[in-house]
Amino acid sequence: MSNNRKIIWQYPWGYAESFIIAITLLILGFAINYIGKSTVSAIQLPVNLYMGIAIIILLLLFYFLFKKKPFVKWLSGTPAAISAICFYTFLVLLMGFIPQGLPKASGFIHEIGLSDIVSSHTFLFAQIYFLVILGMVTLRRSFPLKGKNIGFFLNHFGLWLTLFSASIGAGDLQRVTLTANKTDAVFYGVDQNGKIIPDLSIAIQLKEFNIEEYPPKAFIIDDKSGSILNKELFYLKKGNKGEIMDREVEVTEFYKYGVYMSNKFHPVYDIGAAPAAYVITKNKKTNKVNEGWISCGSFRYPGKFLELSDGMLLVMADPEPKKYSSKVKIYTSSGDAFETTIEVNKPVTVDGWKIYQLDYNHKMGKWSDISILELVKDPWISVVYFGIFMLIAGALYMFWIGNKK
Repeated sequence: MSNNRKIIWQYPWGYAESFIIAITLLILGFAINYIGKSTVSAIQLPVNLYMGIAIIILLLLFYFLFKKKPFVKWLSGTPAAISAICFYTFLVLLMGFIPQGLPKASGFIHEIGLSDIVSSHTFLFAQIYFLVILGMVTLRRSFPLKGKNIGFFLNHFGLWLTLFSASIGAGDLQRVTLTANKTDAVFYGVDQNGKIIPDLSIAIQLKEFNIEEYPPKAFIIDDKSGSILNKELFYLKKGNKGEIMDREVEVTEFYKYGVYMSNKFHPVYDIGAAPAAYVITKNKKTNKVNEGWISCGSFRYPGKFLELSDGMLLVMADPEPKKYSSKVKIYTSSGDAFETTIEVNKPVTVDGWKIYQLDYNHKMGKWSDISILELVKDPWISVVYFGIFMLIAGALYMFWIGNKK
């Protein structure tokens, strides 16, 4: 009786060899991280550009010179592709289950690189393994390029280009926090690693900070513990009526900007003026009425609450921001200067920087005298977008071909 069982490591390689290689790379990455106790440093221009060109040339030469060799056929085959996808996906899933980038991470998980997977040697090996195999698969189906392979080429090369450019361009991505003020034009910032960038080639001065807020909410809290007792939402607007914990509540007066003087609030637009409301409450069980002014206060003026029965207080919460923006003046390296408005999720692009509205002085609220902006520069983003557009074009092409058939 003959034994037709295939001997491992005998060509053509299959799933067993493919997964052994993937698992070996996984263990090797963990071992290097554990022994070396180091992470992979991102490369920057122009080194990454030269390396990228060299990798592409090597892939092309390797394929065309050795495409008939069993090893190259394995690289462009299904078993290798499945093992690379599983290897890459496994690490991505681990990133979702293990907290990443903790500043004080320690222990075995940290030592083998799982607390910062993107910067680990294991992730580097997974990227190289995946990109080499995806590149070989794409080349195998692209020469000669026929009509039926156009969709395959667009999808696979688009994915390869997106991952490749995002990987080698990671070192050129800059995220800088700039705190603009009304006194001076600020031309420096702090990057994602806490390093001061002394010259951003642009300078920004805050002209005006604006914030739109939702109407403030009223809550009943326990006088001793300070915990919120009611679950109902009640917005403080003039004429608003409702119920909070078996109490009828009516707002007879509301000032968006108020200052407390002579035992009452007056509508005054002044720095630090806070919302104020005159409310009347009636206990539905005892018919007891309580009325008076309440205010959330501000950094300049104290808040005010209304005392109720049984050690409870009616208070006003700080208004929640609806949206906020900064009117700024930007000075460029070419000597130009212009004013513009930066809103949340509406960045402004200047000299390669995308400028986002990030934060403000919460203590001062709408009167904030600073605006915290985030400046992002990614010279490889155009290549990444081109790869994504190829993916979309490939999907549309395959949909069109399938519909036509």
